[in-house]
Amino acid sequence: MTRLFPLLFVLLPALALEVGWKTADVNGDGTLEHVAVTTVADLAFSETGQVVGWYVKTYKGTDFGGAYAKAPNLGNGGAILEPLGFRAQKAEFRQEGNLLLAEFQAEGKTLTYRIHKSLYTVEVRPDFPLVLKAQAAGTPKVLLQGQTAPQASGEGQAVYLAWQTRPKAGYALVLYGGPFSAKLLGQEGEVRLGAGQALKVYGGQNELVRFHVEGLLSLPGLFTPNLWGTLSLGLLWVMEAAHRYTGSWALAIFVLTLLVRLLLWPLMHQQFKSMAEMQRLQPLIQEINKKYKDDPEKRTEATMKLYQEHKVNPAAGCLPLFIQIPILFLLWKVIANYEFGQGFLWIPDLALPDPLYILPALYVASTFASTWLSAHGNKDVIRQSLFMNLIFIFLVLQFPSGVTLYWILSNLIGLLQQWLINRSLKPLPAK
Repeated sequence: MTRLFPLLFVLLPALALEVGWKTADVNGDGTLEHVAVTTVADLAFSETGQVVGWYVKTYKGTDFGGAYAKAPNLGNGGAILEPLGFRAQKAEFRQEGNLLLAEFQAEGKTLTYRIHKSLYTVEVRPDFPLVLKAQAAGTPKVLLQGQTAPQASGEGQAVYLAWQTRPKAGYALVLYGGPFSAKLLGQEGEVRLGAGQALKVYGGQNELVRFHVEGLLSLPGLFTPNLWGTLSLGLLWVMEAAHRYTGSWALAIFVLTLLVRLLLWPLMHQQFKSMAEMQRLQPLIQEINKKYKDDPEKRTEATMKLYQEHKVNPAAGCLPLFIQIPILFLLWKVIANYEFGQGFLWIPDLALPDPLYILPALYVASTFASTWLSAHGNKDVIRQSLFMNLIFIFLVLQFPSGVTLYWILSNLIGLLQQWLINRSLKPLPAK
């Protein structure tokens, strides 16, 4: 038990994050870069106006703590964004509300980067004609106007330029917001912008929900959802529809949780009932084990006969469990990657971990209560649940509050269902 506490103190500092500007030597060359720290990624700028590092966070709202050498970087060994023919003589870095601004000036020309504190998309806006060079890790492609599918190279008026490390996972750098003049040759791309023309640059997860949140999902050929992606979009539609009616993302998550649990109610009923009946029969099974401890064949025969007498199927709870696992995984992916931009009670943002750790504690309590209710006093099962929860809480501390809120609500509905099942069970006949 005492070995777990040092791990807790290692994880807790990762939850503390101060959005804003800082200086750090991100690439180890002895030169300090200006770093825009956001909840989803950190962007490192050189004094001359280049983006030399784009570090995507595995858990939103966490701090790299200066360990950029080990952080996921969209770069491919050089500057990710480089303004050609422009070398800033003056740079200003400031914060205005939810935006972090990097403004570079040289000979009456100004280049501005606008970075939102909780979005992967950055706006690049020069007040002069600019050629912007871009490169990133991954497979590059360009979609030109009039084409139906992106190509590995090309030049002309483009809908987007993109680099993706994997087709449906990993990371992506996408330049869009056109049409704009662009060229892609090999790993490098160039974009020509007019004075005052804004370019959007997405640098983050190559993932369905984030593309939906930040408006990239409609770009042809960028991301094609499979069956699971289509189901995820259905869950997104339900959650967003609930939000339109309630005006609260917390209530929207409650509505989504309720609908999912109602759909799963018959399956969960079978699983909970099987678990409850198995636990109820434990005293009789233990007697059989003692009676036939030296005869495995008779022990198995007597156990199966006991199950038949009480009409219990030991495997009845397995199928519902397997069916709900992919559903729970989809819900986790949807909520974990969504950008709520709204808090709930003491939580400033449902997309970030609970700063007071109240939700993780409630999750552990609700899980333990569910185990206690289904264990029927079996101390071994209760001890195992307590131990597993103590280990799992270190992961829950990093989860977005919206995910933890969903699990707590789901556990509470499960508690109600388990209580109703326990009430319906007949007592064992006296021996």
